[in-house]
Amino acid sequence: MIPGMNPFEEKLKSDVQNHPVLKNPWLLGRKKEINFEDLILWLSQEYFVSIGFVDWFLLVAAKTRNQKAKIVLVENIWEELGEGKLEDTHVSILETFLTKLGFDLQTNTILSETKEYLSDMSAIIQKGFFYGLGALGPANEYLLKLEYSLVSDAYQVLKEKRNLPEGKFFTVNLDADEGHSKRMFDLIGETALTEREKEEVEQGNLLALNAREKFYIGLERISPSRKLIFST
Repeated sequence: MIPGMNPFEEKLKSDVQNHPVLKNPWLLGRKKEINFEDLILWLSQEYFVSIGFVDWFLLVAAKTRNQKAKIVLVENIWEELGEGKLEDTHVSILETFLTKLGFDLQTNTILSETKEYLSDMSAIIQKGFFYGLGALGPANEYLLKLEYSLVSDAYQVLKEKRNLPEGKFFTVNLDADEGHSKRMFDLIGETALTEREKEEVEQGNLLALNAREKFYIGLERISPSRKLIFST
């Protein structure tokens, strides 16, 4: 046990760290480097996730009368929305990044696995407030920090080889995920007090992790540079 960490928080983080989603062949295959085509593939699908992300928080906020919980959720949303500046919303930053990389958003097509992931997330949140906290806290804010860190490092390697723009998209998201993740874990610690509430948070986390795995299964299915990873 990590000193000072809530045992339940540690359990949730451990469930994320040990889940197969972080061992998906596509993700492991880009742990040290990523080619340009796979970068575009990942960003193009993450674009649809970024759009749905704000909606998920709104749906969870609507499922509680706890005013403090609503404030925390809306604070995260407000920052995702650039604190009112359209050009600073995370979706706008991703749109700008993709455009600088030469990708035409008008041609962007959602994969069936990405669509299924988004649908699964909505269904998990509909189960209830605590399911939603598990799906959004550990299985999104915390998980994304781990995922984005990996892809960001690989992008820096690619950037050194090619004339590519600064990865502001990664910087903004990693900075936000750090604070957002802590807020969500604090909120879970303050609101999920009974065994049933904790169980629902835990189930929401696991269900959302399973759903996210589908996202990477889709990338692996059509990846321009598929390769099997036998060791890490």
